[in-house]
Amino acid sequence: MERKLLLASDGSDNALRAARFAVDLVLLVPDLRVTVVVINDVLEKMKYYSTLRSPVIFEEVEVHFRNKARDALSRTLAVFEAHHCQAEGVIKMGNPPQEIINLAKEGSFSQIVIGSRGLGSLKGIVLGSVSTKVVQLANCPVTIVK
Repeated sequence: MERKLLLASDGSDNALRAARFAVDLVLLVPDLRVTVVVINDVLEKMKYYSTLRSPVIFEEVEVHFRNKARDALSRTLAVFEAHHCQAEGVIKMGNPPQEIINLAKEGSFSQIVIGSRGLGSLKGIVLGSVSTKVVQLANCPVTIVK
């Protein structure tokens, strides 16, 4: 049985702590395959809620947030590289909890690791809204790193 871990990251401090936790797991279980996913939801929200309808403005915003997603992925993968561990990186666009759940199911991941809070503008009292929804919807174990 292949062991696969899905690490959800947004590049925040909590997400990088979750990455360090995942590295510790890889060091304990060397055959563990890790995929880091960064999901950008800003572009999806803009399509439906923004009054900015100019293609030029939308394109500039899209480039900006795609670069931010790449930066978040690079920072997270650097945690693995610093410990000579391998991880694959994926960037998705859409609703973060749903994209995490879909990827976990499609990729037959055995575990999801996620930080307790991310960069969202509205934070939950104890847990972030993304981590809360992932725990509720996941069909595999979820580890929340604080």
